[in-house]
Amino acid sequence: MTLPPVATARRIFFVSDIHMGDGSHADIFQAKDDHFLAFLDHVETHGDALVIVGDALDFDQAWYFERILRAHREVLTRLTRLADRMRVIYVYGNHDPDIVLFRDFLKWELCDKVVVDSHILALHGYEYDTYVGENFESSAFWARVWMGYESIFKTFVRLPLREHYTVSNRIAHVLFLQLSRLSRLLRRIGPRLGKPDMARGLHDMITFWTRGCLGDPMGLTRPVLQHLQRDHRYDMVICGHSHIPGVVTTEGGKRYVNLGSWSFGNSQYGMWDGRNVVVRDWITGREYGDENYRHIFEGRADWSFEEWFHDQYLGYLRFRCGEEALRMGVRPRPFVEPERSPVSLPTSELITHHPEP
Repeated sequence: MTLPPVATARRIFFVSDIHMGDGSHADIFQAKDDHFLAFLDHVETHGDALVIVGDALDFDQAWYFERILRAHREVLTRLTRLADRMRVIYVYGNHDPDIVLFRDFLKWELCDKVVVDSHILALHGYEYDTYVGENFESSAFWARVWMGYESIFKTFVRLPLREHYTVSNRIAHVLFLQLSRLSRLLRRIGPRLGKPDMARGLHDMITFWTRGCLGDPMGLTRPVLQHLQRDHRYDMVICGHSHIPGVVTTEGGKRYVNLGSWSFGNSQYGMWDGRNVVVRDWITGREYGDENYRHIFEGRADWSFEEWFHDQYLGYLRFRCGEEALRMGVRPRPFVEPERSPVSLPTSELITHHPEP
């Protein structure tokens, strides 16, 4: 169902993948509550609409809303109060399906996508993810298993390896190589046994993981650009899901905007002023262009995991990407508040789309 156009304000702020969990060491929001509260103050002062593009609440990590509320009560209270002062729209993600149970308490407008000024589409992004999008329920189950492992053993097994270069993550990649070889073997002998789909699910999961190793987590970039090319209604798609912030402009002038995340050391958001869109990190003030996406078009997008592994593995649990990161001093970024100066901006229009029953 499409709601009628609603005149909004000079600025529309977008944020995605906040991933507020239970407040434990496994909560990848990592206690940035004060920074996010400052961001909300900025939104209230200088904007008139906030679009949360999914995965603000991480039910897969926390399991229950009460645990999220207990850990981040002030942020949720602030968001609820903000909804009394301006339009706060929440687009469903893949980590937050249970949010529909709390719609009355949170006061947010829930929907599955948002259209801005009739030519900009904002949605979470899992719809472009061929693994999560096609295996929504099973991917949620494995996400909970995965995060449960991280919580119990107090270590993150995450992509990209370059940014999570821990011993446990290196071991996981070595074991994943054996899993990849097993999948290749099963897919080879399956047709001979009359089971052509043998290990298909395992293969899909390996492909999903490989995309992240190649620098395009969730594999969104090419599907989004293909959508923009064939759908003449939109000249911009705004989403999250991959946690990789940036703005990719096509030769035809269309744009793929990814809002990044608030996980680990990140604090990205987007802002549309009716003419231009920017993606920035709230804590550092850094503005993002397409620097995180250029490598995707350099010819390695179709590598298998085994090809990536043999290119990167140096022996003795050492990987080229991780060793290079260590030499560059890659560490969590300091939480430094940037200077910000507001400007007057024109109005925009929002239309929300609700899923069919």
